[in-house]
Amino acid sequence: MKSRLEKVYSKLPNQKVNLKAHKVALSLVSTILTEADAFDQAESEASYLAYDYGDEIMDAYSDFRVKYNLDDYIINGSTTDLGDITEILSDALNELETKANELGIDANEIYDNFDDLKQRVDNAPSLLSDAKDKYREVIGYTGFPDFWKNA
Repeated sequence: MKSRLEKVYSKLPNQKVNLKAHKVALSLVSTILTEADAFDQAESEASYLAYDYGDEIMDAYSDFRVKYNLDDYIINGSTTDLGDITEILSDALNELETKANELGIDANEIYDNFDDLKQRVDNAPSLLSDAKDKYREVIGYTGFPDFWKNA
């Protein structure tokens, strides 16, 4: 006669446990636990970039470009015209000075602040060169396109 314990054991399925499969499963769980935190961090950062941060950067860049509209400043401004205007004005000032000397009067009597304007016109090529250098530095730093004519 079988004991109660033997009867219970006899009713249990007679399967062998594959310990190798359990070791593989435990190894996979360990890998999952190890990588899950890194995945959460990477997923969070990617989500923020994809759905928020990228748009924030583009909005800030757009605001920056509107506030510091260098393209428009150069294209529609008169900075790049300084060289041409200087040549015309320099010729006119030199001729005025010559005519004033011929008449025996000071050019300031014909045009107020003649000396001041003449000095500024004489310094204009240096100023234009400095402005162009700074423009090139800014576009090199910001990546803005180069719209300065007569490069």
